Parts: sequence; structure tokens; C-alpha cells
Amino acid sequence: MKDGSSWHDTVDTIIFGNNNYAPLAEYWQAAETSSKSDAERAFAKKINAMHKLVLSHGEVELVWKNSELLRVKDSAAFKQAIVRLKDMSGKNITVDSGEGTWRSFLENDLWDGIDMLVHPLVIGNGTPLFDSLSIKVPLRLVESKTYANGVVNLRYERM
Repeated sequence: MKDGSSWHDTVDTIIFGNNNYAPLAEYWQAAETSSKSDAERAFAKKINAMHKLVLSHGEVELVWKNSELLRVKDSAAFKQAIVRLKDMSGKNITVDSGEGTWRSFLENDLWDGIDMLVHPLVIGNGTPLFDSLSIKVPLRLVESKTYANGVVNLRYERM
């Protein structure tokens, strides 16, 4: 949790897809005061204070402080909005959830790097992140870190 918290020190905007926004907002707002973990409470306080963008085609009830709706009607509008955001001065931008959201960033070439967290858990189903991509992008591993809980963070950049 401390490593994730230090990574978020380099970020000033978190982007969420509409489907994951509400459950994450509920979890992190509650965790700030109710988590039994000091590290999780500190991380929750940090993420709750950060600027958050919610990508959606329609209306979204913004229930998390410092949240802003970014309505995108199509792929061109999405790309234009993200390019404007990336051109602004500030820290890093991260996409913290939503395979559909991530797929949009990949397909529109709007990303600089990928952090993949591998959890020590085998599940029999799930949504593949890269299954419907029509592009092929060679990656270079620039960093890997294993956490005490067995999670491995693999950080990739384009070659």
C-alpha cells in the first residue's frame, strides 16, 4: 500500500470508467475513516483528495469529492479531450480502472506506459484486457517490484 501511495504522489489526475467509478468512490470514501489499516486510511485520504475524471457517454452522479464528468460522445471526442488533458501542465495522469476505458486509451494511442499488477490468485474467468485490440505494440519491461503480499507490479513502456 505504501508503494502505491508513493506512486500516486506523482499523479494529479485519476481517470475512471463510468462502471467502476461508483463502487470505488464508495469504498475509498469509507476506507478513509473505517479501514483498520493505517496505510489504507492514508492512501484513501490521498485518493479522495485527488482530481478525478469520470469518462461516460451519458450522465453520472458525481458522489466523490473532486470528481468531474468528461462526457465523450464518440472516439474522436474522447481522443481530443484526452490529448487536451495530456497537453496541460501538471503531474502524471493514471487510468485506475475499467478494461473498456483502458482499451480506449490503447486503441487511440493515448498512453505512455502500462503498469500491470499480477495478483497471486487463479480465477477461472474474467474480462481480458487486450482481447479485442487491433494493434500490436512491442513493450519493454522497465521495472518490476514484488510486494510483501505476493503482488508483482510490472511496468512497461513502448519500445
